[in-house]
Amino acid sequence: MIIVLLILATLVFAGTMIFSPAGRNRLIAIIISGLIIAASLIALVLNDNYHWGMHEVTRTQIQDLAPLKSKQVALRVQQLGTGSERVISYRVAAATKVSHTVTATTTTTKLTSGSPAQVQLKTTTWQFKNHLTHVLFSLGNTKTKIVQRQYLFTIPKTWQVMTIKQNKTD
Repeated sequence: MIIVLLILATLVFAGTMIFSPAGRNRLIAIIISGLIIAASLIALVLNDNYHWGMHEVTRTQIQDLAPLKSKQVALRVQQLGTGSERVISYRVAAATKVSHTVTATTTTTKLTSGSPAQVQLKTTTWQFKNHLTHVLFSLGNTKTKIVQRQYLFTIPKTWQVMTIKQNKTD
């Protein structure tokens, strides 16, 4: 919506500068449309760079884990690239398919031993503060930007974690 406001104010500004005769009404229209253009641009920059009109919302989801193939193998860890990144494969007790952690710069994973076997997924996203900021800045995009995602795996001591090493071929 703010883009539409910016375009309309720009058209009014240009039309007034080109087609209006000199006078007080022209000056007022130029000042008002110029202020709307400046305010719209500043608001867009603040929203894009500093998430103006938004706040962080954290959602926590806890799911029980089931072994991948047998009681011995609880998780499968696969190193990526240089080894600082990894993907963890796990099975949620209620699901039939294997799940994987997301490999992004905003994702952290932590393995702890304890009981019961579960994964705690904390997802922090940017949400609009109110309906007005949603209308102004959403631009038709309904997806929320993820700030951070944390996986905390709690594994019983009887379960094992299998690490898969990649072969380096040069």
